[in-house]
Amino acid sequence: MTRRARRPAGWPRAATLALIAALLLPAASVQAGPQAGPVVAVVSQQAGVVTLIDADAAAVLAEIAVPRVPAGIAASPDGRTLYVTHPDPGLVSRIDVAGRRLEASFRVGREPFGIAVIEEGRALLVTDWAGDALIRVDATTGRETGRATTGRSPAGIVVDAAGHAYVADRESQQVSVIDIAAMTRTATIATGRAPFALALSPDDERLYVANVQSGDLSVIATATRVETARVKVGLMPYGVAAMPDGRAILVANQQGGNVAILDAASNSVIARTRLGDYPEGIVALDSRRAAMASWAGDAVEILDIAGARGTDHIAVGAGPRGLVVLSAPGGDRPGFEVVRP
Repeated sequence: MTRRARRPAGWPRAATLALIAALLLPAASVQAGPQAGPVVAVVSQQAGVVTLIDADAAAVLAEIAVPRVPAGIAASPDGRTLYVTHPDPGLVSRIDVAGRRLEASFRVGREPFGIAVIEEGRALLVTDWAGDALIRVDATTGRETGRATTGRSPAGIVVDAAGHAYVADRESQQVSVIDIAAMTRTATIATGRAPFALALSPDDERLYVANVQSGDLSVIATATRVETARVKVGLMPYGVAAMPDGRAILVANQQGGNVAILDAASNSVIARTRLGDYPEGIVALDSRRAAMASWAGDAVEILDIAGARGTDHIAVGAGPRGLVVLSAPGGDRPGFEVVRP
């Protein structure tokens, strides 16, 4: 049975910050040697650019022009290549990160949207918003090598270590589960209204789905493929990210102009902080920080999780939406975010 969880009314800020600090304490106690800080790539849909950002320095490293209407973005495991979807005109672009240049573009489906990199960078999985399909593509040639049926208007996609792809079917109010090896749909899981962005817990045991129209987050047990909780998070949640230790979940609420911080153990909202203007994509940078795209603010905002506050505002091209982390301290696995066409 689905259960609903809410933050207690009148929760004091001091108690909230103490609880967040307790969640982050184990990660904070780990000592690590000097490492390069996280580099974030963000697509700006109106400007038609991808911007590379040094998150530690809060500085722009490069801006790369791409075809119009960039939407989803993903990175190769080594961080050397970026892939960007363009629902209109129906392209996927490949970017050479070191060379700071657009390397190639190829046609995929009707309206390519969400994207994930698989097979150690040799292949891509791309959701086709208008074609109601998940398409497998050779990352070098751009050739289609497989296709699976999804629900209507497939948007976000995440992939687990066991070879499953989870696709948010926005107009079907469900998640499609795809066997990647066979490129066949093996299950569907009911969600709230207009599921859009997804995130997996670090152990792949829980799937988090942001439901835009119902303003809630579906929590799904991947082993049983059952929704175990549905949590009210705010108005029009468009982005979701799991922290590297899995203890906290972040949700970017577009209409609310805030980020909700959830305790993953209790599936409850423990803090909410105003951040940016029209929040869209969000990704974890490391165990204590996140980066969020502010669509109307034309900026990337850096969020300090423990303090539940923004720390840096980095101006980028107009209409930033999707983000991906190219490198992060402590071996945190990179994530990606997708956005609507």
